[in-house]
Amino acid sequence: MKKEPILSVRNLKTYFYTEDGIVKAVDGVDFDVYQGETLGIVGESGCGKSVTSLSILRLLDEKGKIVDGSIIMEGKDLLKLSEEKMRSIRGNDIAMIFQEPMVALNPVFTVGDQITEAIVLHQKTDEVTAKKMAVDLLRKVGIPEPEKRVDEYPHELSGGMRQRAMIAMALSCKPKILIADEPTTSLDVTIQAQIMELMKELQREYGMAIILITHDMGVIAENSDRVVVMYAGKAVEYAEVKTLFNDPKHPYTWGLLHAIPRLDIEQQRLYNIPGVVPNPLKFPKGCKFNPRCEFAEEICRREEPELKQIEENHSVRCHFWEKVEEAKRAEVGERV
Repeated sequence: MKKEPILSVRNLKTYFYTEDGIVKAVDGVDFDVYQGETLGIVGESGCGKSVTSLSILRLLDEKGKIVDGSIIMEGKDLLKLSEEKMRSIRGNDIAMIFQEPMVALNPVFTVGDQITEAIVLHQKTDEVTAKKMAVDLLRKVGIPEPEKRVDEYPHELSGGMRQRAMIAMALSCKPKILIADEPTTSLDVTIQAQIMELMKELQREYGMAIILITHDMGVIAENSDRVVVMYAGKAVEYAEVKTLFNDPKHPYTWGLLHAIPRLDIEQQRLYNIPGVVPNPLKFPKGCKFNPRCEFAEEICRREEPELKQIEENHSVRCHFWEKVEEAKRAEVGERV
């Protein structure tokens, strides 16, 4: 019997209405999230990853609007809930770690105040108990001298400590889903590894699902169970992580993976995807990736492909995904 997802996103469309025109930041995205798993969402900057996560929590600015789709969590469509009910879900059922803790943390309140606020709000406990819980959380996420740090301000902590404090705040109400938006971007490599390992340990302890948003394919490979590859506001490939890395089908995914150095190939020339992510006000007709794609033909410039399932748990949005197969076979032949 197949288990039910804890979160289902269907045909999500989030547009921003600007003076220059309509920006289709997310334009018809579908995915499921299951309890205890990590779903990776990967792509270059500007592909719609962060807007997808903010849409789930309904934290868009005044120019942003969710124009279509559904976000179902435990039988409830989050897009149809009142703002009051949505506030009870944010931080309680779904929590988020933002990519820049110095911006996300309020500089005029202590770290302890910011953690206890969420505990008091959602768990209806008193401030003394909440502060003890905050100290325990800071200890759990590996911050030394938590009794001291709980009364310090964000600027008094190192980058790694601030990120750990953000994780403590996100976990204060034991959420069912944790959204981590580029959680290690501003940290050095050693601290990055510690933060990701910490998140995995806490995931095992709490049994929560994680939505991991990043542009780093290495982070995706080591920490995800399944992956959504996004490009220009759309999901272009969806697969289990081992399948995606061993057998990519979309030219964009293939390009991303070829841009990563490999230790098993000598004198390897890294691949460079030509061009840049298109201006969202001027998306090309047809497949959004066609101006950068070496496999594109006339139909790609005319008709946008549908996301189609080609194998169990593997879908791709491409007219000519078989050409990637041919390129992979040719590449293996060159190395033999």
